[in-house]
Amino acid sequence: MTETEEANPWAKIVGPCYTVGSLARALGWTESDVKEAADSLDVLELETDDGVMLYPAFQVHEGQLVEGLGATLRVLSKGTRGRWTWAQWLNTRVNDDTGEEAPSAIEQLLAGQLDEVLRDARHTAWAWSV
Repeated sequence: MTETEEANPWAKIVGPCYTVGSLARALGWTESDVKEAADSLDVLELETDDGVMLYPAFQVHEGQLVEGLGATLRVLSKGTRGRWTWAQWLNTRVNDDTGEEAPSAIEQLLAGQLDEVLRDARHTAWAWSV
């Protein structure tokens, strides 16, 4: 484990991140496009304690945003405004009903399971809001 991971467990949970400039290059967008997408919750933007904006790499696959990400973020936003919490929910594997480790929500989106992810996101957002 690196010193950074020991100091900040979020680094392990979220994984590598882009800056606004590097995400723009990865997607073939402008920085303004990235900021607009973050404002509309089509892109997950995380702010560090020292005001740096980061964009988790898990939301990009083969040079494009993971399909269904924006819809999922908008559902999660109804439960909490905590974007770090959304990142954890999207990128963490949990045990399913059988006790086996299930794919993370982002892996499910990559597999085309948008309906299942949105169902789980609605349930989670409701639980966060009560």
